[in-house]
Amino acid sequence: MPQLRKEIIILQESIPDLAREAALQMNDASGVYQMNFSLEQFTEKELRDFFKTALTDICNDLADETTDKLKKHLLRMNDFLSDLRIDERLRLLLALKTVLLQKLATLNVYANATAIKISQLIDDCMLEVAYNYEIELMKSETTDMLVADEIADELYKTRKKLEKQKRFITSLIENSPDAITLLDAKRRVALWNQAATELLGYRQVQIVGKSLDKITAQEGDLRSVLREAEKKGKLFGAELSLKTQDDRPLPVSVSVSTIDVSSEKEPRFVVVMRDASELRQMRDQVIDAERLSAMAKIAGAVAHEVRNPLNSLILNLDLLEDDLLPDADKRTRKQLSVFREEIEKLNDIVTNYLSLSRLNKSDFLVTNVREVLDTAIERMQTNLALMERHVKFRKLYAENVGELYALIDHRQFSRVLTNLFQNGIEAASQPEKKHIELEVAIFQESTSAVIEVRDNGDGIADDALEKLFTPFYSTKSGGTGLGLYIVREIIASHRGDIEIRNRSDKRGAVARITLPLCEKTTETVPES
Repeated sequence: MPQLRKEIIILQESIPDLAREAALQMNDASGVYQMNFSLEQFTEKELRDFFKTALTDICNDLADETTDKLKKHLLRMNDFLSDLRIDERLRLLLALKTVLLQKLATLNVYANATAIKISQLIDDCMLEVAYNYEIELMKSETTDMLVADEIADELYKTRKKLEKQKRFITSLIENSPDAITLLDAKRRVALWNQAATELLGYRQVQIVGKSLDKITAQEGDLRSVLREAEKKGKLFGAELSLKTQDDRPLPVSVSVSTIDVSSEKEPRFVVVMRDASELRQMRDQVIDAERLSAMAKIAGAVAHEVRNPLNSLILNLDLLEDDLLPDADKRTRKQLSVFREEIEKLNDIVTNYLSLSRLNKSDFLVTNVREVLDTAIERMQTNLALMERHVKFRKLYAENVGELYALIDHRQFSRVLTNLFQNGIEAASQPEKKHIELEVAIFQESTSAVIEVRDNGDGIADDALEKLFTPFYSTKSGGTGLGLYIVREIIASHRGDIEIRNRSDKRGAVARITLPLCEKTTETVPES
């Protein structure tokens, strides 16, 4: 049950006591409650009945989110009020406001929003009472009733027009797609629209009356923005990090306008907030792309120069193994194995950097997805056999796998699969693992072909999952951190998507690729 509802119930249950307290205030000639006059022409019961009905109408206005029930009650009580001076009529409403706010102050729930709503309801009624009294006074002092009626009509029309404009502005703010808040002269939240709730999670009852500075990620950031806005009158596009209700930092773009009120020394502020997450992400991606582009050019040139002597090393190692391995002892075999592993690592690094410089060069062909998978698995099994590694591949193909075609660059996509196979094998290569197994699944989802590579390792730490595709981030000792980044870029060039997550059965991790399907006869190629 929302806090506002709890407060209304408490107020409704307290109506008899609140009516009695309000009547006592009106009849307190000693001025203990600072009412400073008594209404001798009414009995205490008449006052209590008036207050009971008025309090009931206020609670109903709060519950139904309306503003007319108390006003209608005052109109019905016109005979009761007609003999009173304007100050006496206003003090009736002031007594209502006092007892309600005093009651709210005793509650153990956050009641600022309700107190503000009550103040607005009663203040509006006080304005209406004052307006009606001025009309009565004007009519009583003029001898030309026709002129008085015309003036009263014009005043009524003007007042209704202003009320309509006020409702329109309020509706405009409340229904704005942008998050809007109004800060009072003390920098506290006085207005909080629905879009602000959707953006940050705080409801009006939680945030109204509090300082917006309390939900900024860095203390003092908002004060700096408001000071700058106060100097210039307006400020557009300032970036802040605000804490959401679930304590998550959210980058927002803030625009601030000042509202100068002649009766206050300090200005008020209208603050418009927009989610800047995507903007910041796009900006970071542009920076990363520019940085990687520059590095790719350098890395590609260096890798190309390294590749030639590296090929010579591999060739000579092959010849050396042919000569020595047949009669080699255990120590020599071990040394040759170490040479092979280190050269392969160096070759992988060079290949990564060369791939980084060639990402934009693609050659797409309409290809059966199963054929690409089978070829990659067969190649991997051959390499594993040469290395005397025992890995079991389980193919989990859907029945219609022969009908799944996509536009695929064979060379680049083979690199994707090889990388995912290697990662799965390394993840499962633990001393306690008796066997290494990779499941390779192909199936269709809507208009996409889905490929899943599942390992039986220990899974991936949650903090590492978020960074797997970040350039130069690696969980491996000596890794370049480019493998999965290149994988993601290749999949993106295929108009596909890739995600890596832990398996629901907690038996390792799964890499999931989705590719858009095409007809077997399709000849169009996606733009690189």
